[in-house]
Order: sequence, then structure tokens, then C-alpha cells
Amino acid sequence: MAIQTINIGTSANKGDGDPLRTAFKKINENFAELNVTNSNRDINGSVFADDSTLLVDAVNGIIPGYVSLVTLKQTVAASTDFADFKTRIAAL
Repeated sequence: MAIQTINIGTSANKGDGDPLRTAFKKINENFAELNVTNSNRDINGSVFADDSTLLVDAVNGIIPGYVSLVTLKQTVAASTDFADFKTRIAAL
């Protein structure tokens, strides 16, 4: 189903737009449509930001805490490959 547009009429109180019941029915159906088509709300993967000290492990669904940027950079630099990187990050 396509998103439904509410007819607001040509001017305020003119009476040529959708009645309230019709308008709110469209609103409810639009939200129901969004709820069905946007069912994947999780972030897949880990998120690391160079401008933040917050480490988010979205793979496991946890926020382990704050890690200093220096520690994070050292951990990345010391990693030999991605598996090693994941192990080192998990240890933080």
C-alpha cells in the first residue's frame, strides 16, 4: 500500500479537505504501513567513531562503556587482522 496523503483543503475552515475521521484513518494506516515495511530497526555491526569515546558493540547488543580514544587507537594499531581486532576490542 502506498502512503496516503491527507487532503487539507484549499484554506482553513473551508470544508473542502478530508473529514477528521478520514484523515486520522489515513494517519493510522500510514503508521501501520511504516511499521510493516521498516521491521529491521537494529544496527548490524559494531560502531566506532573517531570523534567519540563511546564504544558500541551492536553485534552483541551491549554498550560496554567508555573507552579512551588513545586506548582505542592503540588497540586498532596493535591488531594484526580483523579477528585479532575483534578479540582485542572484546577485551576492552
